[in-house]
Amino acid sequence: MNIAIIFAGGVGTRMNTKDKPKQFLMVHGKPIIVHTIEKFQNHDEIDGIIVVCVEGWIEYMQEMQYRYRLNKIGKIVPGGKTGQLSIYNGLKAAESLYGINDNIVLIHDGVRPLITPQVISENITCVKRYGNAITCAPTKES
Repeated sequence: MNIAIIFAGGVGTRMNTKDKPKQFLMVHGKPIIVHTIEKFQNHDEIDGIIVVCVEGWIEYMQEMQYRYRLNKIGKIVPGGKTGQLSIYNGLKAAESLYGINDNIVLIHDGVRPLITPQVISENITCVKRYGNAITCAPTKES
């Protein structure tokens, strides 16, 4: 199975948003995290999605799951005190839901909706070939 863990366990303190965490800010009529999840939801090679969410916003995320028919989401779990602990919570949820047999797990930041289907496919192919993958882009000096 190919599983995406979308982590959005932070509250955006550096962004100084008062009303809601940055992943739930609206862009083109949808929360940013929904745009991100849809990239994986609509990808033929992705079998399941785990969302790691700010604990106080899990119910809202469940509403978004229903509203936008994000039916590949298998579980929504609370984030941890750090990004690393949030990812760990997502990995534990993936293990409990999908097992540990030869699954490919893609970990993606919930506030990065500009990932392309091609990059998702290339990551899966790379993991199959080499055992792991990381997406990066050349630095652009300003």
